[in-house]
Amino acid sequence: MEKVDRYSGIVRNMGTQDLDLLECLLRIDQNLSLDDRASALLDRLVEGGLVDREGAFLALTTAGIERCRSLQHRIASDEEAAKVLAARGIALADIMSRK
Repeated sequence: MEKVDRYSGIVRNMGTQDLDLLECLLRIDQNLSLDDRASALLDRLVEGGLVDREGAFLALTTAGIERCRSLQHRIASDEEAAKVLAARGIALADIMSRK
């Protein structure tokens, strides 16, 4: 890898997949019902060790709790980055359109 390539990655906001994951994890943590469309994601969360399922009861594992926290921190950092960009007069939409 050339020196120039090392720092040439694109920084992106959270995508819809991460937001869907966070919503699912938060709903499980708060014992709220999941959207019917989330069944495939739920299966992957169980297989991935992020959620324990015993019958109809769902609970986050330690890994699930950490992933949920990580995603929440990511949202907070995206919001702070947007504030910094706004203070500089740069709209986040302008950056996203350059990709």
